[in-house]
Amino acid sequence: MDLLIYGLLIGTVIYALLRPFHYILQMSIVAAAAAMACVLIWTGDRSPGYKNRKEKMPIAKIVLLDDDGERVKEWFVKGEIAVLIGKSTSQGEVDIDLSDCEYASLISPEHAVLNRVGDEWYIEDADSHSGTGIRKAGRSDSSRLVVEEPQRLGAGDMIFIANTRLLVK
Repeated sequence: MDLLIYGLLIGTVIYALLRPFHYILQMSIVAAAAAMACVLIWTGDRSPGYKNRKEKMPIAKIVLLDDDGERVKEWFVKGEIAVLIGKSTSQGEVDIDLSDCEYASLISPEHAVLNRVGDEWYIEDADSHSGTGIRKAGRSDSSRLVVEEPQRLGAGDMIFIANTRLLVK
């Protein structure tokens, strides 16, 4: 849409300069087009929905990564409301079972939970032994979750369950 608007502005300027108008009228049209382009550029990154556009992408799956960043397993969460992460035992099953991971001994049976509210996903540590961490997309630092304090998730975020990495897609 932005390209269409900029194309129309450029076309207007070219038309005004090539037509035999009065000089002041030509320059007024060019100045008005330039002012409109400046306003569009200035407000372009402030339009509703532009901010956090990447984070607004719907979350469809959780991907287990190995130490080299390669995909090991995927769980589809699209359409789910709550997803329990941990290890399945004889007492109960979890939605994302990490019992066969390299660091399974550090993972609690009910380690963390993902909850969807509307289109937003949140992660919460379920009072696990080794804790749950999160690294937001595009950031290099990670933070540890506080029990009973949900954190919003977005596409591209990395979840750390013990030393196990789960990519949110």
